[in-house]
Amino acid sequence: MTRNAREEGRMPTPFIPLQKMKERAELAREDSDTSFFFDLMYSGELTLKFMIIEVIAGLEKTTERHRYQFEYDLVRADSVGKWQSSLDEALKGPASQSFRIESRDSVEAWTSKTGRGSSSWQRESIELLLEVCSNLDVTHQVDTNSKLALQDWAQLFVSLRNRTRGHGATRSASLFEASTKLEQSLSLIHDNSPAFGRSWAYLKRGLSGKYRVSAFGGNRSDFAYLTTETTHKLTDGVYIHLQKPVRTSLVHTDVDLSDFFVPNGNYRNGKMEFISYISDLRSELIDEKFTLPVEARRESETSARPEMEVIGECFSNVPPRPTSYIDRLELEQQLSQIIGDSRNPVITLKGRGGVGKTSLALQVLHTVASEPNFFAIVWFSARDIDLLPQGAKVVRPDVLSINDVADQFSRLIQPEIRMKRSEAREYLAKCLSGESSDGPFLFVFDNFETIREPEELYEFVNTAVRLPNKVLITTRTTNFKSDYPIEIDGMNREEYGQLVAECAAKLDIEHLLSESYENEIYEESNGHPYITKVLLGEVAASGRRANLRRVIASQDNLLNSLFERSYTNLTAAGQRIFLILCSWRSAIPRLGLEAVVLRPKNERIDVRAAIEELRKSSLIETLPNDPEENFLSVPQSAAVFGKKKLITSSHREAIDADLEIIRAFGSTGATEVTGGLQPRVRKFATYIAQFDRNDEVTIQGLSVLEFIANDHSPAWLILSEFHEENGNLHESINCLRRYLQENADDRSSWIRLIRLFNENGEVRDGLGASIKLAENTKEIDDVSAAMNALNRILTNREIDIDSDERLLMVGKLRKIIEPQIQKSNATDLSRLAWLCLRTHDVSAARKYTMMGLESDPENIHCLKLQNKLQSENSP
Repeated sequence: MTRNAREEGRMPTPFIPLQKMKERAELAREDSDTSFFFDLMYSGELTLKFMIIEVIAGLEKTTERHRYQFEYDLVRADSVGKWQSSLDEALKGPASQSFRIESRDSVEAWTSKTGRGSSSWQRESIELLLEVCSNLDVTHQVDTNSKLALQDWAQLFVSLRNRTRGHGATRSASLFEASTKLEQSLSLIHDNSPAFGRSWAYLKRGLSGKYRVSAFGGNRSDFAYLTTETTHKLTDGVYIHLQKPVRTSLVHTDVDLSDFFVPNGNYRNGKMEFISYISDLRSELIDEKFTLPVEARRESETSARPEMEVIGECFSNVPPRPTSYIDRLELEQQLSQIIGDSRNPVITLKGRGGVGKTSLALQVLHTVASEPNFFAIVWFSARDIDLLPQGAKVVRPDVLSINDVADQFSRLIQPEIRMKRSEAREYLAKCLSGESSDGPFLFVFDNFETIREPEELYEFVNTAVRLPNKVLITTRTTNFKSDYPIEIDGMNREEYGQLVAECAAKLDIEHLLSESYENEIYEESNGHPYITKVLLGEVAASGRRANLRRVIASQDNLLNSLFERSYTNLTAAGQRIFLILCSWRSAIPRLGLEAVVLRPKNERIDVRAAIEELRKSSLIETLPNDPEENFLSVPQSAAVFGKKKLITSSHREAIDADLEIIRAFGSTGATEVTGGLQPRVRKFATYIAQFDRNDEVTIQGLSVLEFIANDHSPAWLILSEFHEENGNLHESINCLRRYLQENADDRSSWIRLIRLFNENGEVRDGLGASIKLAENTKEIDDVSAAMNALNRILTNREIDIDSDERLLMVGKLRKIIEPQIQKSNATDLSRLAWLCLRTHDVSAARKYTMMGLESDPENIHCLKLQNKLQSENSP
């Protein structure tokens, strides 16, 4: 009953990583005082790291990017002392003002000071750790006569760690009492720290859009809505519940919670080393987001001026007019008119990134400033990426929240008064509503979608603003309704011609362009100015025209003269495929189309021959050139012709049925095909996952996926995931095996196969896969994991392995690891020594045990082996 209640989320889940560390320590207690003490120290390190991770996760997203800076430092921290330094900086430095309200109890738990005689859990845990330090002659900087906070516990633990594990030997005679006190100190923290009372979970999104929630602390019910709703877009990973799920990149686990990894330093070129204190395993993870130092971000090209200046007839901090701006007279006139009218207090400019919203706004604002309609025009930039002709660059936003806006506004308008945050927000609201003596104002918010909580800021602004004050917002997306939305699309043809002429002159490529080629670029880009600049930049770089082949025909007689004869000469299969492509105005993956048309319910046709026929007739385009992953599309003019033919086609019903399935791959534009086939296959699998397994859609869909997988092996991974989510581990394993037959070097898939074997009770196959992975990669970590698995199976007698088979397995692993033995750490060597001992090679076992102790004299596993070898030699 208790177990069921816990699984349903009604009862708190114990913090599993610490539970596992306690179990490890209990096993060590039976071994020796030394083993027990050092396992408690490992538990202390993990405890400290988890508490610091939880505190850092509580930092809000700010323009200063405090949280990113701490995470940037922690993935590089090569000592526990650096973790403790980061903690102190977070609690005492500028970042301390950026904690979420929900994290304040954790901050208070760290910083609250208590004197001698206090019964607080913090003081008791500190006093116990002080006794440990006294027993072991550990010097420290903590003043025991003053009031102390939990931060002092962290400082004491670092000193203890450095004395006992890092830089000094420990007298075994002192360890029994020290271990008792250390265990009590850790227990107080585990039982009382807010960090371990919170809800923690690993979230993994399934193909259906619902999440698998693997809770390892607190209440699973906090995340339960994710298991039934499909509208959420959370990246797979570990989350802490702080009123809402907050992701941390500093903890890694899996859906089975089989192990837990935290940073161990050694960040190099986007690769981070993570360590498990539970299993002693290390894992190298790739995450390039921590490659950019905070200070490397520069101000945006459209960042606000630092002070209000006189511009025209008003004060403003608006950035300068955009250089090389191409007039968009119709939009400029429309925006100027709406800003100047006595209605519409909130105006939005909505459009795709790089379409010219900000440039248009700046051009109009400088014109508006020449009229005395506003006391001040105030610019707030939330832009975090500048779209430059040479590529996108990360930049530093000026504002990200209501508080940022209020603070910046009060400093600009009342620089002589230092307002508190609440006062600044009140002043902003008064100026928006016209209650202040200052004004009227035009407030401009650029890149509104980048704001941390855009709906909250919009509600604040929209509720407070009153005419004659106005608000102008530029945004890519709108989850709100403004008084006057203006859609910004691509440039018209005349504006576009001016853009191309100016760019061509600047890049010195006029000789490479022609009117016809300019027309192609215009249609391909849909008049998008940024895309055009990038395309012309590529022309300048390559010295030749880009391959743009889209042509439009707008008249029926022209369409017929271009395509009627070619269409009439097509086979029935060719006509059917052509009409399918015309009906779905999106690039379609070739393999997907072939699989849908050839599904069991349909009549068999030669799809590949039909596609080749269409290609030769120039009726279709293929993107990109990779024959395995190419996408098929129809030029606009041919599509218009094909849609008219479909009205009277005998294939219409069959084509409609095919389209129902093809739509499940999702729409794919010309700029998206570089992502390849895999995202489309995943989208298709997500679609069929919504239906019952016995539904006709699922049955047909699985046949489509299997067809694709036979030609595109990564699709086996998605099929494997589909079957696993539906509880069919046997089929999931078979799909994974099919994939690995063609991709034997895919390490992550081997690891997943090993997990599935073990989860399905196929221990022997799991062991075989572990050894096969070690043979494939020859990586120390993989060999060590295989040795560990073999040792565990032999110790627990999970399966019968005869002596010949055992010798063969051990021989394979020794053959891999012994040539690179110098790369092995003490734990790796201990595992090798155990295998040697199990095959009665005592001399080798002794040799590798001594090598391990030379590498790490305090390695628990090598010390156990040494004791065993010595006892076996005793008379």
